[in-house]
Amino acid sequence: MSHAIKRKAEELEDSDDEEPMLGRQVLPVANLPDTFDGVPMDGMQYLFTVRRDARSLPHVTRVVNPYELPDVPAPSAEALAVGADSGPSHKAILPSEEWRETFLRRFKNFRKNSTQPTIHVHIPDYSSKVMPDKKERDLWWAFLAGRPESEWNPPKKLKQPKPTRWQQRNMKKGLAVREEAPDDAVLPYDVSDVHSESPRAPTGPPFATPSTTPRDLPLPSPLVPDPRAGELSTSDPKLMDAEDGEILPLVYLPREPTPALMQHIDHRYALHLLMYFGHWIERRLEEGRLPYTEITQSHGRWIFSLLSRVDDWISGDETSLLRGLARGCMGLVAETRRRSIAADGIKAGDAAELIDERSCWMIITAITGLWGQTDLWADAESILCKLEQDGQERAAV
Repeated sequence: MSHAIKRKAEELEDSDDEEPMLGRQVLPVANLPDTFDGVPMDGMQYLFTVRRDARSLPHVTRVVNPYELPDVPAPSAEALAVGADSGPSHKAILPSEEWRETFLRRFKNFRKNSTQPTIHVHIPDYSSKVMPDKKERDLWWAFLAGRPESEWNPPKKLKQPKPTRWQQRNMKKGLAVREEAPDDAVLPYDVSDVHSESPRAPTGPPFATPSTTPRDLPLPSPLVPDPRAGELSTSDPKLMDAEDGEILPLVYLPREPTPALMQHIDHRYALHLLMYFGHWIERRLEEGRLPYTEITQSHGRWIFSLLSRVDDWISGDETSLLRGLARGCMGLVAETRRRSIAADGIKAGDAAELIDERSCWMIITAITGLWGQTDLWADAESILCKLEQDGQERAAV
């Protein structure tokens, strides 16, 4: 009986050509032409007009976005040609996207190559100190500047041993006896006097005269003339004798981040040193051209190498540290452009030693690209745009 009421699929009234309805029709609908323009007289005509209007509306709609920006038309070929002839665009003050992508790809490869093991296993020698301690910021500045080891690795002060109770009791006893005894009285025998007792110096003139001094007796050291007293020692860390007779300061070659040194630096050590560089850059920007505050090309190479030691995943505090370092490099870029515009009489040799704009862009690109801080590009653009506007205003005046 159940098979008799079933219908075949071909007998269904559904067709692919028919327009899908919004719902199953339950109420009767009037059969009127689509051009019907009259007032519905009953419910069937009203449903007809409702369905006809519903078919004309879109199936999906949205609310108008009050913050929607209008579509900017693409510039024409003539406008592009005129813009190229007029000068650099607003975005030309920053490195191009192509340069950033190329640099990031090569810097990632450099990080992999610098950290992967090689076939030659080198066991570091911990018997000798190759760099200052991590927490010695001033010693690290001297180390990077190429100062001798006596300056960045000074000998530690020996701690005097704490006196025992027996020694403290004897010291107190000796002080008490000295306070009670008169000045011209002879002090009683004490154990401490045995160690401090020395033969009395003979009475007479403090220095023997040549007539009374035997020939085989050496003269005191202050009277012996030093034949090297008038000569200038070239080992003096501050002065050297030039060929023309002028006394010039010694020039120390800065230390470079060699693989032998970088193998002692891990993720935490690198971030600690990068914190020092951020402090030095900030001090340089605040204090200006004071001695021993210059950020040199060697410093830029150290920052570049230290960034290769930082892990891919860093904490919020470490991210803030790197962002501060990137902003400091933006300030150095602005200082470099301001210095080139002002031309305040800096020597060519000094300018060549200072960190240049290319090194700063490498550091900024590495931080923004590897650790996802791309919003810093907007800060760099605003800083340099303001610098250009100030330069144009000065030129106009």
